[in-house]
Amino acid sequence: SARETKTALEALAKSDLAPTFENMTKTAEGAIAIFNQFGQGARALEGQLGAINAIAGKFAVEAGDLISVVRRTGGVFKAAGGDLNELLALFTSVRATTRESAESIATGLRTIFTRIQRPRTIEFLKQFGVELETAEGKFVGAFEAVRRLNQAIGGLDQGDITFVRIAEEIAGFRQIGKVIPLLKQFEL
Repeated sequence: SARETKTALEALAKSDLAPTFENMTKTAEGAIAIFNQFGQGARALEGQLGAINAIAGKFAVEAGDLISVVRRTGGVFKAAGGDLNELLALFTSVRATTRESAESIATGLRTIFTRIQRPRTIEFLKQFGVELETAEGKFVGAFEAVRRLNQAIGGLDQGDITFVRIAEEIAGFRQIGKVIPLLKQFEL
């Protein structure tokens, strides 16, 4: 509606004043992705862009990187039961740790969040005491799954093959560089 458009444009205008946002075009594309993928409406957009600004100001991650992960991974993450702030937090922990490109991390996270919900993966993880389903048989959500995996691997010694088996099942060999900091840097 016209009122929602006005609200969204005001949020974009405010973000343009923030030092962490690179340019209006990328920010607008990110706003559209946030709006469509996380569906909280135009009124929430100012707070969502504010969260991106705050994270970019506090951690070793750029606002453009955060927008990139929303564009590439947001839909999969939302479908896995996650919200925008959880996605930003998990991405930030990987980006701040590895300094790999935002596109590479986003692609890796998309793979990980897809694989982590597979029935085969859920069954595999049960042998290590990791439950990713509720009593009703529903997936616990992407953020909660990463938290539970972090707790499960926390007690493993360096070089324990169990960690490698879990990481490979969740991420595959191509995304192993993203899953390691995702699981180990959860506290960040």
